[in-house]
Amino acid sequence: MTAASRKKTRTATHRPATGRRRFRHDDYVAVDLFSGFGGLTEGVKRAGFTTIMAANHNPYKVEVHEANHPEAEHWIADLVDPEAADYHSARDLPPADLLVAGVSCVNHSLANTVRAYEHGATLFELEDPDYEARVTRSERDRATATCVLQYAAKHHPRLILVECTTQLTSWGPALPGRKKVGDGSTYRWWLKQFDLLGYDHKVLYLNSQFFGVPQSRDRGYWVFVDRSLPMPDLEHRPVSRCGRCDKDVEAVWTWKTGIPESGTVTYGKQYEYRCPSCRRAVVPPMTPSLAALDLTDLGTRIGDKPVKTFPDGFVGPLARSSMARAERCRQRFANFPAILMPANGVHGSERLLLQPMATQTSQQETAVLPTGPAAQPLWPQAVVDGLAALAVDNFQGAARGAGEPLPTQVGSETLAVLSSGVIPYRQNTVPTVHSQAMPTFTSEQIPAVLTAAGWYKQNGPTGNETAPHPVTDPLGTLTSRDTTALLMAQWRASLAELPLEDCFYRMMAAHEIGRGCGFDVDFRDHQGTFRVWGSARDQVDGYGNAVSPQVGTWIGSRLRAALHTSQDHGPGLAVAA
Repeated sequence: MTAASRKKTRTATHRPATGRRRFRHDDYVAVDLFSGFGGLTEGVKRAGFTTIMAANHNPYKVEVHEANHPEAEHWIADLVDPEAADYHSARDLPPADLLVAGVSCVNHSLANTVRAYEHGATLFELEDPDYEARVTRSERDRATATCVLQYAAKHHPRLILVECTTQLTSWGPALPGRKKVGDGSTYRWWLKQFDLLGYDHKVLYLNSQFFGVPQSRDRGYWVFVDRSLPMPDLEHRPVSRCGRCDKDVEAVWTWKTGIPESGTVTYGKQYEYRCPSCRRAVVPPMTPSLAALDLTDLGTRIGDKPVKTFPDGFVGPLARSSMARAERCRQRFANFPAILMPANGVHGSERLLLQPMATQTSQQETAVLPTGPAAQPLWPQAVVDGLAALAVDNFQGAARGAGEPLPTQVGSETLAVLSSGVIPYRQNTVPTVHSQAMPTFTSEQIPAVLTAAGWYKQNGPTGNETAPHPVTDPLGTLTSRDTTALLMAQWRASLAELPLEDCFYRMMAAHEIGRGCGFDVDFRDHQGTFRVWGSARDQVDGYGNAVSPQVGTWIGSRLRAALHTSQDHGPGLAVAA
């Protein structure tokens, strides 16, 4: 029996809405193509659009989307291949004011692109009966972008929002000697079709870390606006601190290099933000990895993990590459030390950074505050020079954030200050400490968390007769002599010398990845609104392929403003061309 004959035949499935909208004609409506977990659906919902139809080929993702957006109808269907048994044309979806589409990132990205054009086929030949024989899977995935054109030609929504990796701009026949880089001709043809349909467009390059998402995720967003509407204000101007002007400014998005041949556009390399007055580069406030890390689970001490022999002959608790990545992450801890600093307590007083902490009682509020070289707002709202820290009381069992009071300390308890980082599993990606947004999540790779800890004990009349202690040493009783403090210099030295085997290591959990991707999931004591189930693999795939809802909200609110100010139509269904 051939593989083709064993393949299950599936027909397109329509799933009616399980919930009713309160006002069926008094709101702006949207349709979501390739909806996945619904990042764009959730984003534009917050901006004031109601999604009435969502379509995706994956039944599991449709069911998750349906559970979180019961007011929408759904199609489980292949929108690309007319010969597929479960094909359903995008033209047959209902009209809407706004079309959103997260077109396939998989084969527009440099990481996974294969020779999509090795046979010279183009999108002009989608109806060719020999299509299957002459093109690769990559070409079909790229064709998801043409479904947006098909919908626009039939229904002419007044607004369109497309999200993809920035490499979409290199869409076209492969350049000589550059199998993973196209010449951009098909991309330019694609844009031209929207122009012929009566749309103006703007391309946005945005990073999710500047929108409240603890992940550095660079993506391209293509906005198409019917010429009957005013072009909305789509300039991203995050309020940032300019050190030279010594004031908060509305930062200006600015090119550094322009779009490279590969189409890869990333923050810090191809673009940056600048002060509108002095033109110096500024760094907008970003959300750190700590916002997505649940450090009540430290994982396992690397030195306590069983030793294995790996296929390459390396012997150790982790694979050779994992140990190398973890070591690079550990080395970064020494450059970003954390210290313990008493805050203003009910019955206490403020202490300087190098002063010992006071006796801790249940009536006092001692906070863990950060130190470091970069000054920028972070989560939680406890900021000293830009880095956050976390305290964990191993006996009382709860992690304390940077803005939370510590529990009363007694001699039988162990208190540790944690410095953690995220280890990516992609080549040429830099590990991040907890003060920074973590690297981009993919649907196939799960990052790891590495945690180190320590504290400094003062003894004798000068307080300088001892050395830093690792996380495994108990803190000891805190008395009225103020005998314990964490000092920055010693903390840095301690982390620099801390053996990797004394660090804790684990893979990130699915709920952490969900939070890292901007979804409101259950987290510690927080009860999230986003419903998800299934295996960790399925959840990671859904989150990793999703659009950051917060970016969708920012763009969607500006698109809605264009509709709100227009005089040609009121709320409700769009008028087809």
